Amino acid sequence: MFKIISMPLILGAFLFVLMFNSQNLMSKDAVQLTVKITNTESNNGQLVIYLHNNPDYFPKEKKKAFRVIKSKIEKNTAKIIIKDIPTGKYAIAVHHDENGNNEVDTNFLGIPNEDFGASNNAKGFMGPPSFEDASFLIENDKTITINMD
Repeated sequence: MFKIISMPLILGAFLFVLMFNSQNLMSKDAVQLTVKITNTESNNGQLVIYLHNNPDYFPKEKKKAFRVIKSKIEKNTAKIIIKDIPTGKYAIAVHHDENGNNEVDTNFLGIPNEDFGASNNAKGFMGPPSFEDASFLIENDKTITINMD
């Protein structure tokens, strides 16, 4: 009778240890990214940060971003902490949604009326910056700064 009780107990303990270790293994590849955004034109509206990990979608396919985060602006700056990011190559596009309509407002030519920024402070020529110009590697916790000037 002792062996019957101990076998399920041993099996349960083994499964618990296995689950606990697999959680720890998964979290070792997840890091934290801190994004500091400076020099917004005003404190109106919000900043919308698009974290991309696929060059095919950066920066125009906003709905296909890996993560989208909205942030308030105080004293023309914002600080956003993005947790549980798998290690890899990323690029950030950010726009200052001054009127809070959750859209990038453009003129009749399709040029944004609202401020736009990118990681590495990348600038495009006659269009948005490329993923390669804006990309950065995340292997450990990291802090980047994007200047909206």
